[in-house]
Amino acid sequence: MNYYIKRNDLVETNNVVLLEALENYTLFHLKDGSKIISSLTLKRHQEKLELEPFVRVNRSMIINTNFVQKILCKNDTNFICLKNGKEVKVSRRRQATLGQLAS
Repeated sequence: MNYYIKRNDLVETNNVVLLEALENYTLFHLKDGSKIISSLTLKRHQEKLELEPFVRVNRSMIINTNFVQKILCKNDTNFICLKNGKEVKVSRRRQATLGQLAS
């Protein structure tokens, strides 16, 4: 599925690894390592994206579940390791999303 980040920036959702909040902006991390910044908030992108492969794991990140490599537990805190090597902390309130990832 194609998704418009900005008026002229079209990206394939299969290429989006994660979305990261930067105050009132959103940073898209793509599979090839490039990044695109958007002037919309993370909440607005969450509303616009189809929620099928995307899961909100904390206040500042939405991940594409197709890029999850493994789930770690360190000192009672869960982390999701992505295929690009990034570790994302899962907030306590979002622990239920781990069940969605496991199934």
